[in-house]
Amino acid sequence: MYHLYAKQKVLKLEDHYAVTDESENPIYFIDQNLKIFGYDVRVSDKEKKPLFSVEQELMHLLPTYHVRFENGDVMDIKARFALFKKKIDISYKGNDLRLEGDIFSWDFTILDETDREVAAIERKILAWGDTFVIDVIDEAYADVAVAMMIVVDHIIDMEQSSN
Repeated sequence: MYHLYAKQKVLKLEDHYAVTDESENPIYFIDQNLKIFGYDVRVSDKEKKPLFSVEQELMHLLPTYHVRFENGDVMDIKARFALFKKKIDISYKGNDLRLEGDIFSWDFTILDETDREVAAIERKILAWGDTFVIDVIDEAYADVAVAMMIVVDHIIDMEQSSN
């Protein structure tokens, strides 16, 4: 297991930030382009080589996203209502992943199709700006965990801006 850290700006129209390792070395670069409609984020590695993109699909009642990995894999993420809470369905490589915990308090785990914990994400308390800690338990899911952090952050930002 290892940790990744993402620190976002306090005031942001666009997001451009690095996700770093425990030694503060950049591992991922997140680049969100300002769009009037939709949401479009590009993620690259430390050599600036594209890894995946996150795009919001418009014309849905609840947020729906597609993560397109450079190797051709696709992850579909759909929010849904469930008794006073919002739940998120994830389909990746033909399998259903699950978020467990409370996404709106930023404390959740990602479970694979066998209910094995593959990553955990939490918001760091008492930090200036949004700072997130990603615990990567299974390295094969590191990109998935970073993509989920981006999507859940956007869902929460949309919820807060509509209130």
